[in-house]
Amino acid sequence: MKQPHLVLLVDDHSLITTAMSALLKSMYPEVQIYTGSSARDARELANKFGDSADLMILDLCLPDSSGTGLLEQLLLSEYPALKILVLSGVVDPDSILKSLSAGAAGYVPKSLDATLLKHAISFVLEGGVYIPSKVLSQQQSVGMNPQQPLENPSSSVHLTPRQCQVLKLLSQGDSIKTICKKMELSEGTIKTHVAAIYRAFNAKNRTEALIAARKNGFNVD
Repeated sequence: MKQPHLVLLVDDHSLITTAMSALLKSMYPEVQIYTGSSARDARELANKFGDSADLMILDLCLPDSSGTGLLEQLLLSEYPALKILVLSGVVDPDSILKSLSAGAAGYVPKSLDATLLKHAISFVLEGGVYIPSKVLSQQQSVGMNPQQPLENPSSSVHLTPRQCQVLKLLSQGDSIKTICKKMELSEGTIKTHVAAIYRAFNAKNRTEALIAARKNGFNVD
């Protein structure tokens, strides 16, 4: 498990920052946590620690910011390598999709229980993209059965069996090098499969590909 050394936490409710800090400390006793309560604080923390922080946990609804504007500014313009996990009381699918499309490393509702929240944090730190499938499933036309095969025959998108394997490993947060080792294939071959998956779903990155895969009925949970 990756052990983070620095986490940025921005939420305008002190109860949230206190509870989240305690949760993070219970997971990673040595972690340093810097907190803020506004978009201005988020920018200042990013300016100071953006190149060294392992993770920023960010509330979308801050007193001086709303929507994904702050998220887009930080990730698209200033610190594209910074992992940002959105923590929000808003759980509508549109907000989730916009956040993930803007580059967020995950989206967790504030109502999520501690066990799942811990899983989301560790999953993102390991390189995964945490997507709350229970929320996204509300807008999917194809129901997701945990026992169904990875590829859904009714989908308009068709992948080869090998591409389905790669997609499944991408959904688990595996890096290209890790996928190479698990599948015993060269990095060039895996990158070719990843590029084909992105083209099939008209996606620009892993997040968009996983969202599109779920919408098309692929079991990538």
